[in-house]
Amino acid sequence: MFEESKFRRAWLRGYRQGDVELAIARATLAHEHMTHELNATRARASAMQVEITELHRRIETFRQRELDMARALEEIRERRDQMEREAANRAEQIVGEAEHRSAALRTEGLRQVGELQQQVEQLLGLRAGLSSALKRVTGDISNALDRLAAAPARAVEEIPAHPLETQDEFDPGFARWSPETES
Repeated sequence: MFEESKFRRAWLRGYRQGDVELAIARATLAHEHMTHELNATRARASAMQVEITELHRRIETFRQRELDMARALEEIRERRDQMEREAANRAEQIVGEAEHRSAALRTEGLRQVGELQQQVEQLLGLRAGLSSALKRVTGDISNALDRLAAAPARAVEEIPAHPLETQDEFDPGFARWSPETES
């Protein structure tokens, strides 16, 4: 910016005053221009420094947030792993209890089936006994009816009071209807 001017010489005293004043004015302008540029550059540098400081602060805030989020994420992962372990343990416990209850119910069911089988066998035995008793009673009644049909008609006074009192014809299954127990 600064041009080197050639000063013309004055006749008796050094250089011409107009050339010197012009050079001083140019130097003053150049100095003021440089001062303005320097101030503008300082203002830009100051603004940039403020912006850099703000950016550093924001970067530090983001780093702190990143660290906080990383810690929170790690805590969440640990909690998730813990919950998965607890859930797996609880599931194993529930399955174990269910298997134990299932085995107990199966055992109880088998026991009840055995009892029912015994009861069915007893009922079948009772049915067979009842069938044979009914066959004997039916036979006894049939025999009695046959004897009545074959016997001559007699008056009711002539018929003995207890014709079946002999031991041969009396069935112990009918003891509760026997003449001795009727009183």
